[in-house]
Amino acid sequence: MTRPPNEERAPAHTWMCVGCGLRADAGALLRLVVADDEVVFDLAGGSFGRGAHVHPSPECLAKAPRGLSRAFKREIKIDSAELGRLLVAACDRRLAGLLLAARRTRVLAIGADEALGALRSGKADLAIVAVDAGSIASKIEVQQAVAEGRAIAWKTKADLGALLGEANVAICGVCHAGIASELRDLRAAADAGAATTREGSGCSSTVPEAR
Repeated sequence: MTRPPNEERAPAHTWMCVGCGLRADAGALLRLVVADDEVVFDLAGGSFGRGAHVHPSPECLAKAPRGLSRAFKREIKIDSAELGRLLVAACDRRLAGLLLAARRTRVLAIGADEALGALRSGKADLAIVAVDAGSIASKIEVQQAVAEGRAIAWKTKADLGALLGEANVAICGVCHAGIASELRDLRAAADAGAATTREGSGCSSTVPEAR
């Protein structure tokens, strides 16, 4: 017998957000697990066991602590600010890992000449621009990428350089659609985490203006 529309079961691939209580596709949610009695974000999807899910929005992250104990069927002591800080840290680790993977597989254009050339030719799917990139941010290739939603700001020139084993790096171009898409999602999630902590200064994904 066919169920009435309001009694239809949600598709098996959807999960409930512990913040707002609404169901969504797994790709629209962040997964959390408990490891060694600590709540951690499973951004790479490699952790086994019971998990909880939350939308990457400040509103849902703020409400999530109340739903975590129910989801894990145990007392979870964490507040929204700490959850936001954990998310920012987890996103930073995942962003760094993806950039290193992109470099290892030769789909990362590092430095102004290579990155701007990749953007100009259409090979780069995303520009990673240092928050202190300076005049690089005013380049037409970067401005066009910003307008098209293909640029994010992350870390300083010194940070990017240290990560990639180079001198100061103001910009790099990601020439892989899948990696670029995940990087954009992670940057947005990190911004939501920063907003939840009310300590979002310096964490914006907006490419800085040239100075």
